[in-house]
Amino acid sequence: MAGKDSLGGFPMAGPRRPEAPPANRTRTATPNAFPVAPQRNAPAPTGPGPVIPLHVIDAPTQRLYAVAIYAALFAWKLYDWTQVVEENTESFWLFLKWIALDLIFLFGLPELRIPWLELSQSFVVFAFVAHALVDWMLMFNIGLPWQTWLFGFVKVFYDRELAITEHQVKVSSILYNHSLLMGRQIINILPEGSVVLNPENTPYCIGGDTKVASIPLFFNATTPIDVEIIRTDLETNEHEVLKLTRSQLKEIKNEVKRNADDEIFTVKYNFPAKKPGAYRLGKALDEYKLEVHRRTPLTFVVPCPRASVGVVPSPNRCVGDLSDLSLLVDGTPPLKVIYSRTINGKDHSFNVQSLQPEGFSSPLLGASRSLARLVEDDDVSWARAQRVPVSLNESMNAGGAWQYSVDEVHDAFGNVVRYTGHADDLDPKTKPKNLVQNLYVKERPRVRLEGCDVRNPLKVARGGSKDLPIRYELPGPVPDDTTHTINWQFSPIDTLTKSGDHGDVVSMGTYDAKNARDRPRITTPGLYTIKSVVAGQCEGEVQEPSSCLLLNPLEPKLTLRSEEIPDTCAGNSIGLRVDMDLIGTPPFNVRYEVISNGQRSAERIKVNGLRFQQELIPRIAGHHKYVFTHIGDAIYEPQKLSGPEYTLEQDVKPAASASIMHSTGNMAACLNDDVSVDVLFQGDAPFTLEWEVIHDGKRKQHKVKDIQTNKYQIKTGSLAKGGEYTLALTSVQDKRACRNFLQDEVKISVRRQNPRAAFGLIDAKRRTMAVEGSTVKLPLRLTGEGPWKVFYSNVNDTSRNAPRVLEKTIKNDNDFLDVRTKGIFQITDVWDRQCHGIVDPKASSFEVNWFARPELAVVQSAHVQPEGANNFVVSDVCEGDVSGFEVALKGTPPFHVEYQIRHQPASGPASISRKDFEAALGKGSVSADTSRAGQYTYTFNSLSDNLYNNDRTFKSVTVKQKVNQKPTAAFVKPGQTFKYCKTDQGESESIPIALNGVPPFNLEFEIRHQSSPIPEVYRTPAINSNSYEIQIPRHQLRLGTQTIRIRSVRDGSGCHSISDYTSAHRDTLDGKAHSVQIQLFEAPTIYPLETRTDYCVGERLGYSLAGAAPFEVWYTFNGEESRAKSPTTTFRRIAEHPGEFTITSVSDRASECRAPVNFSKTIHPLPAARISKGKQVQTDIHEGGEVEILFEFYGTPPFEFTYTRSTNPKKKGERATVLETKHDISDEYSKVIKASQEGAYEVVAIKDRFCAFSTQMLGVEYVEGKDGRLLKYQ
Repeated sequence: MAGKDSLGGFPMAGPRRPEAPPANRTRTATPNAFPVAPQRNAPAPTGPGPVIPLHVIDAPTQRLYAVAIYAALFAWKLYDWTQVVEENTESFWLFLKWIALDLIFLFGLPELRIPWLELSQSFVVFAFVAHALVDWMLMFNIGLPWQTWLFGFVKVFYDRELAITEHQVKVSSILYNHSLLMGRQIINILPEGSVVLNPENTPYCIGGDTKVASIPLFFNATTPIDVEIIRTDLETNEHEVLKLTRSQLKEIKNEVKRNADDEIFTVKYNFPAKKPGAYRLGKALDEYKLEVHRRTPLTFVVPCPRASVGVVPSPNRCVGDLSDLSLLVDGTPPLKVIYSRTINGKDHSFNVQSLQPEGFSSPLLGASRSLARLVEDDDVSWARAQRVPVSLNESMNAGGAWQYSVDEVHDAFGNVVRYTGHADDLDPKTKPKNLVQNLYVKERPRVRLEGCDVRNPLKVARGGSKDLPIRYELPGPVPDDTTHTINWQFSPIDTLTKSGDHGDVVSMGTYDAKNARDRPRITTPGLYTIKSVVAGQCEGEVQEPSSCLLLNPLEPKLTLRSEEIPDTCAGNSIGLRVDMDLIGTPPFNVRYEVISNGQRSAERIKVNGLRFQQELIPRIAGHHKYVFTHIGDAIYEPQKLSGPEYTLEQDVKPAASASIMHSTGNMAACLNDDVSVDVLFQGDAPFTLEWEVIHDGKRKQHKVKDIQTNKYQIKTGSLAKGGEYTLALTSVQDKRACRNFLQDEVKISVRRQNPRAAFGLIDAKRRTMAVEGSTVKLPLRLTGEGPWKVFYSNVNDTSRNAPRVLEKTIKNDNDFLDVRTKGIFQITDVWDRQCHGIVDPKASSFEVNWFARPELAVVQSAHVQPEGANNFVVSDVCEGDVSGFEVALKGTPPFHVEYQIRHQPASGPASISRKDFEAALGKGSVSADTSRAGQYTYTFNSLSDNLYNNDRTFKSVTVKQKVNQKPTAAFVKPGQTFKYCKTDQGESESIPIALNGVPPFNLEFEIRHQSSPIPEVYRTPAINSNSYEIQIPRHQLRLGTQTIRIRSVRDGSGCHSISDYTSAHRDTLDGKAHSVQIQLFEAPTIYPLETRTDYCVGERLGYSLAGAAPFEVWYTFNGEESRAKSPTTTFRRIAEHPGEFTITSVSDRASECRAPVNFSKTIHPLPAARISKGKQVQTDIHEGGEVEILFEFYGTPPFEFTYTRSTNPKKKGERATVLETKHDISDEYSKVIKASQEGAYEVVAIKDRFCAFSTQMLGVEYVEGKDGRLLKYQ
């Protein structure tokens, strides 16, 4: 027994309970009785609960999770089993995996103590043994009776395999390809005569110029006496019977009689259809009153499609607006309309397809799109004409002329109405207005304020007006019409907020501008803010600044105060002193008139402030009147002043006075010069002037009488003594004989001696030596008042006939004259600030000479030889050797030598470095650079000594030396491991080595085997090229790893290099560049599981692999090389496409040896058959007639095919019945079979030389027979 607490191996509901006392226990005859319910006061159960508490996950959910995990493991197990079955192999590893997973699940489930899943130990052991047995049968591919059923059940959920093209394919889509057998021939036996309406099923339309649709009616070998045509109304689905009239039947009979001599004749009659509808042949009786009509699909006569452009309220648009157009399309949906859009003459065509109302359903929609299945009782209201509006709501982003025009419209039946003429038409017709809509798109304007904002307000006189400075712009060319409307907000000046914004009182203003330069006039002070601009119907953009403040400043006012200016001699007034107080906006313009002795003159004063004082002192005696007439400021125009307060009068008698006309009052004069002084008089002539000249404390008086003019010039005599002279005016008298004291004077400074010029001394002599090209400062000794102008020349200047005289301005009396050439310099003349001077003849010349420049030369020796002027060659050396040369120096020590080293390697760009050295003596040593191979050029381009720094005239000296590169030898693929297969015995492997240097080369290398500590050393003969391949015979290699290392190399220039291969150097890049490794492996193998070479599409190609998994298989399929990986020892692929499949090589993980093989398989396509070109063809014949059925085959002859003849369903939903099945053989790619029996003929199976296919097979396999491969159905 499983235990008292379990039934049938499953636990009882609820936890275990303690047993009752023996006295109270009730026994029953049932061996598996439930325990007695405990008493109410019984103690609570003490057994452990589930591992996952029930308040976390309840018991049903835990059981659901356990069952789900078990189902997932079982599905995984079935997937592994299908892989084993498909590969036709067995897997001990999968068996061990599933034994472990089943052990963990079955023995771990009871430990969770899930209610109802507390399995007993004996049940768990039994279940584990059963699972292990199932795992053994599945993973070792042991055939079972239900294996086929189980495999098919698994394939329902997963039916994908790897194809030759290395992607997953669905096997059923390859094996059950119904497109291989296509086509059907339907034969209908007609009665002796027949009547057919529109056998071609051509649709018709009525509308426009087409008023009547002519539907063809065919009479085959019959004379009708009664013909009815039924029209089904497209709107109401009501039927209308239309009978042919007697005249129509008579016309048909006459046509039949004319063709009665023919055994089989057909008469065509065009039935006029004047109304839209679905037409079919209702009844047709021949002359024997027999029914002779044949059922055909409905013939639809629909209204012809038409389209028009919807009416728009206005053709004007703005840039950025939507076109807001609609096309009204009428016809049988789904409709198609083609329209064109022209923008400024550029045409673009568009089409809108599948136009149909919402919820519309039609048999023309979908994949079939056929009317052949419609019968007379079907609803045909879907074919009625409907109006479908098409909204054309696109953004119009370009200005100009837009035109939308309808070109074509199509309905669901293929009826086409074209509104455009052909391109060959010489006189194209103009489209009706309802097909064309012209739109005119205008640009949007932009406005902003110029020269006015909140910080820079406009100011205008009170009561005046000013243009609001609006700038109006339009993108692109400006049109002729630029009228626009400006809208703004206005707030009076006293209603603005503290921040200067609009207050509570806001009014709107509007101005209609006539052109782009028309601006509104504003008068009222306040804040104006532009809100919008509209040109036509286009609202534009308002840019910043958009606000302007208008102010009315105060009007200008003038207040005058005056006082007289008295004369101290006569006591008379000589003028007026006027004080002006002004109010307004500066600057002010004050106009007044002066009336003197009857003469009137106008005067003007510009005042920049609010206060001003003006002295009005007339120059002539008499009565003077001053009338202030106007005042204006920056805002207000001059305003007239009136009133006695603006008129001033006075009688003036001015006192006599005289003044010296000189700006500074100081004059300078040279020794022995005379001086002229101008004097200006005021008063009434004639004048008497007195003055005196003071010099060295002596005064000399002068007096002139009867001066009749207001100006007089005083001339002094020759000033023979130097010093300071003072010319002072003492008194003046006019005609009133009032002597007035004068104190105006001018000081005249006279030189005590003339200026002089001479050269100073340098080292007590007027001769110096300097560095060539430097600036030499020649000392000057000057007397006088600076600045001086010194004129000098170079006596040794022979470039002209006479030495050129140079001029230089000297500011200091002990300054220097800068010269840059050698020679004898002589001073020719001198001027100081005012006077001409003299040159000291003893010190008028100075001589300048240059120091000698330094020189450099290369010291010649046995290994340093000259090569042309200033060019030398040093003997060649090897890379890394010590070399150098010496240079000899002349000049003033110490020397500084700079030279350039140009290194030109054998390949690649040149490098340039610069060096220098100091030499204290007349000889220096230069060390040659031999660190890198190549051509070195030493160019000495700069030489300096103690005097000359970087002499520009120095001629460069060049020294050349060639440094030969040390030969190098390296493997072309350094550090690489070459892997070879042992199967390639007898072949010698070549390892390429690249040599660098001068041939011939001598190479030494070694081979060190992994198992031997002593290497084998080899030396090569002379190598005359820069490449070499080490030939290693295969018999010298052993399984495992061996290292080949280059030891040393010597080239033809005598240079030798030895490679370092110590343990520390072994893992560096240079160490790896001189060594490679060779590994020798056993090669993997591959064999086909079947010996045949011909396969069909849908079959599996299998191969067995030997080696260490995983494997890589290289193969070609139809000329394209591919690589596939196989994790197991079986390589299997399903053939998806036909072609040539050849396995060329295989490699495994251990060796990576790519063993060449050549296993070719030919994959043939599945054969295909077509009846009637793969289409369904229906042929009507009379009794006794025949139809030739064309069978076409694709594949490899000979062909064996099976075809059936089945009934033609007469009613909808009726199933066809197979009447007979026939087999036939064809050695060609086509065959014609004649058939005279009614029915539907179609191919159900086809077989060619290699493959077969059938639409009736549930399972199929190929069986080899004596006639080739045959199909075996399961």
